[in-house]
Amino acid sequence: MIATPPPAQENAHCRSCRFWRRRRVQDEADDWGECRRMPPALPEVDDERLVVAGVWPFTKAADWCGEWEQAPSG
Repeated sequence: MIATPPPAQENAHCRSCRFWRRRRVQDEADDWGECRRMPPALPEVDDERLVVAGVWPFTKAADWCGEWEQAPSG
């Protein structure tokens, strides 16, 4: 069974969330983006030779979660 957003928020998908940023890519059909709701997470790396950078979770435009807030229009 595929979970869907609660009825009060039927259109509450990442694409319309104020915290979501679409990835800049050449292909317009690409519907991946970054969720900026929380600070970036630092992956655990046990190698001092590597540079560690924070990353935001990547989600599809049609994904959803319980933290959704409507993006401002415009």
